[in-house]
Amino acid sequence: MEQQKTINLDGQNHDIEQFSAGVQQAVFIYHKFTAQLQEQQLEVMKTQAALQQIGQQISDAVKKELAEKESDPKDQPAPPADAAAPADAAAPA
Repeated sequence: MEQQKTINLDGQNHDIEQFSAGVQQAVFIYHKFTAQLQEQQLEVMKTQAALQQIGQQISDAVKKELAEKESDPKDQPAPPADAAAPADAAAPA
């Protein structure tokens, strides 16, 4: 990482080398943390994109399987055993 050579304060650029070692170290740490934050934000965006993609794949697969089940009669649930007999069924003698 290239070290920042100037700092902008109230719209004015200042050469960091003119400040104390403590200020220079604080500026260095600030910029290091800023770079790390940007890297972590990029990782979060990658993870979010991957989750969105996987979620879409799951949604598509579930919709496909539900459509296949609706069109396949063997996957239809059997009527309950105590269901009323059709009106044209012969009555037991």
